[in-house]
Amino acid sequence: MIGFIFSKLLDFHEFWIQALPTEPAWCVVYFIISYLLICFGVALSNRCGLPIIPTDLFPRELAQITGIPYPKIKISFDAICVVTTAALTFFFLGHVRGIGIGTVLAALSMGKVIGLMDKKLSQHFYFATRKMLHQQKQETK
Repeated sequence: MIGFIFSKLLDFHEFWIQALPTEPAWCVVYFIISYLLICFGVALSNRCGLPIIPTDLFPRELAQITGIPYPKIKISFDAICVVTTAALTFFFLGHVRGIGIGTVLAALSMGKVIGLMDKKLSQHFYFATRKMLHQQKQETK
């Protein structure tokens, strides 16, 4: 559901985004802002236990199952996705398309930044699912 809403918001905001300046310096600023916002959103979703898009849900669940730290799994998963995409586009199109330096940088670093944001969030806030709160309420009775 969140992924669906996110995609609809992207479609909606595409109209005014096209009016933004596109000089290289601005593109770097946009990348940094969006990168940090996405990292924060994924870290917050992970802490809240929200069902997020599969590319973020799978690493979170695998980290919980295996006990391997989330940043390691996320970076590995993202790198595998980028390599797979490059291989498929090369195989079907004859050249790699749609993968830029920003994609590679994000794939190789986003897991670590999400992990750092997750740690900071945990230091300042207490996160509990509805199920956890219900169990605590039952235990206190």
